[in-house]
Amino acid sequence: MSAEYEGQDPLVIAHQAEKDLNSHQAKHGVSHSSSATESGVDESVTNKFPGSTLTTGSAASGAGDNREIPVEEGGDISKLGKATKARDFEGPGGPETKQQLYEEANPGSDDVQSNVRQGGETKRP
Repeated sequence: MSAEYEGQDPLVIAHQAEKDLNSHQAKHGVSHSSSATESGVDESVTNKFPGSTLTTGSAASGAGDNREIPVEEGGDISKLGKATKARDFEGPGGPETKQQLYEEANPGSDDVQSNVRQGGETKRP
């Protein structure tokens, strides 16, 4: 339970939450934020529940292979600054294994950097 609710009766908290969510404002919304317009979900409700979060978009549904995997859920940020996508985990191994397989299959490709000599020793398999 969140520290904000420490020492309070859970039934009283539940009753207050039900009362808040059944209000006219909660049902019809008072916020005109872009997130509320696009998703139909009003993010301001998280202010009523300390410690709560709201996830919208493909991250919420997990549908498709285009979902970004957050770092806290096991994802990573690539050298180019892009987040790991769900499709990176399909098939054998993880993103590193897929990159290694790609580099072995396409050694002369411009986007393969593991075999580039940068003033040091030449890497040979």
